Amino acid sequence: MSTLAAAALLSWFLVGLWISLMQSLRLGKQVRADGPQSHLAKAGTPSMGGVAFMLAAALVYGLVGGDRWAGLWLLVLGMALLGLADDLAGSLRRPLKAREKLAVQVLMSLVFAVWAARQIQYTPYPVLDVALFTLVVIAACNAFNFTDGVDGLLASVSAVILLPLAGLPTAQATIGALLGFLWYNAPKATVFMGDTGSMALGALAAGLFILEGKMWWLPLVALIPVLEVLSVFIQVSYFRRTGRRIFKMSPLHHHFELSGWPESKVVFRFVVVTALCTALAVHLWGGPA
Repeated sequence: MSTLAAAALLSWFLVGLWISLMQSLRLGKQVRADGPQSHLAKAGTPSMGGVAFMLAAALVYGLVGGDRWAGLWLLVLGMALLGLADDLAGSLRRPLKAREKLAVQVLMSLVFAVWAARQIQYTPYPVLDVALFTLVVIAACNAFNFTDGVDGLLASVSAVILLPLAGLPTAQATIGALLGFLWYNAPKATVFMGDTGSMALGALAAGLFILEGKMWWLPLVALIPVLEVLSVFIQVSYFRRTGRRIFKMSPLHHHFELSGWPESKVVFRFVVVTALCTALAVHLWGGPA
């Protein structure tokens, strides 16, 4: 577990530097005016912390020699750069359009899927594997992105999701980097990961579960991100049809916030659910990787 400890320390150092840099450049988070009123106080908080902790994870991964899934990092890097572009555009008050992000996500996910289908097969038909892998990566990137919205939530949930794969250098480096980031991201957060971090984490989790033959278990282990993205889909679809809302606000964590749960309680309970789902999945598949 020296990989995990090294990544945690390097991430803690780099994220601290990143916060100072963002503060000096006066680049901070733009908060939605129609979001929970308690979030308005977060305006101006340094964001794009995913740059620092993903860099820490990648550096430590490279230094320890990596593993057979080094090609996955090309996908992770691509999604991180897409997230960074969206974060920077948002800081300039012109976020990327959903269809623009989706087009790039499809392209990068497809390239990864073609490579991954040569490493592992889930069906007798390579074309079907490519289609499945592409959809899983895109879904995970967006589900993780929607989960990021409460201090410490996505980082904590992601660390638990990756625990069953902690025998792999990629997972060890990423879990460690997330722990270093959580030092600053725990409530009250002094830095956010931004789309840079959330998209990269979604790609990494999806890619690892695919390559390790655990793809079918990902929806159970990542139940919270699944529910988050489903809440958005249900809310938007229902509102367009009826003009009414099912949830007080989507994604799901905002619904619970507006129901009276403090942010810390949302995070703690979502992590507990993730831990239970992860433990169940590991038991059913016969033990950690």
